[in-house]
Amino acid sequence: MTQEEIEKLVSSLAKLTNETEWVEFKLNNNNPDGIGEDISALSNGAALHEQECAYIVFGVSDATHEIVGTTFKPRSAKKGNEELESWLSHKLDPRIDFQIFEFQYNNNNVVVIEIFAAIDQPVKFEGRAYIRVGSYTKQLKDYPEKARRIWNNPRHRTFEREVAYSRA
Repeated sequence: MTQEEIEKLVSSLAKLTNETEWVEFKLNNNNPDGIGEDISALSNGAALHEQECAYIVFGVSDATHEIVGTTFKPRSAKKGNEELESWLSHKLDPRIDFQIFEFQYNNNNVVVIEIFAAIDQPVKFEGRAYIRVGSYTKQLKDYPEKARRIWNNPRHRTFEREVAYSRA
């Protein structure tokens, strides 16, 4: 994503009236376990709402959605001796793709974690699947109807519907 595209994304997300099941705003939260739980919840929420991606945006006020900046620097953050991004990646099952963007927005440090939506099954962090309920992250096991909807998401592809071989 280019700087211009990421700025446009942050601007549009900040205009949302509330956080959603696929968008979370944070200021300086650098709790690795909380971030992992949020990645699981947001990926699953994006699948429920048929969004391609979900987002954690650091540097945007929860209350006002004003872009105020963050001191969080995930590229240099660690969990134990391991880089945060690597640690998060191997704690997720399945190992979904997510990308971290650190950049300047109107002289403020902003971080966006772009998280791809769950496909085929709920995303778990350390063996537990999470979901967003309003602006709260909860365990998916407590919301069986949401879990059923993720498993039955129409975006899922079945073998029978895939193209086996195509000659060009």
